Amino acid sequence: MNHFIIVAIGEDKPGIVAKVTEILFKNGFNIEDSSMTRLNNEFTIMLIVKGDKSLEHLKQEFSQLEKEGLTIIIKEVSEDVINKPRKKLPIFNIAVYGSDKPGIVYKVSKLLADKGINISDLRTEKVNSLYIMFIESEFPEEVDILEFNREVEKLKQELDVDIEIENVETAEL
Repeated sequence: MNHFIIVAIGEDKPGIVAKVTEILFKNGFNIEDSSMTRLNNEFTIMLIVKGDKSLEHLKQEFSQLEKEGLTIIIKEVSEDVINKPRKKLPIFNIAVYGSDKPGIVYKVSKLLADKGINISDLRTEKVNSLYIMFIESEFPEEVDILEFNREVEKLKQELDVDIEIENVETAEL
């Protein structure tokens, strides 16, 4: 069986999910993981799928949707990557609130990267003049929480934002 990551992007309107998943269904593909969201007036679909058709076959099947205005990206993923075991790490939700300005995502994500903290999900939204960022992150055990909190306090001052961090229980869908 082959695994692929499929990304579809297009103007938000009813039927995008149905059109993409119809092609997968008709070609015997199973959706193993997905994330779909609207960003402003664009809709984005990200899927990991499994089936026995080739990359070239999938590209041909999705070519009609490209003619209809969707941008389609398809990448084959090796079995090694799909089956690579993932260590369960403590999950922390991080919320950032403040006035919108360039560099918030960069500086917060840079701090996390420097500490070896993986971002598993990140969402941003602007509500009037308030900028909101939500991050789901995986903290390795070796992170010094006290030192991390000191650096977060410095970053809060530098960016003039509020940052809240919450340890959450891992929940599987």
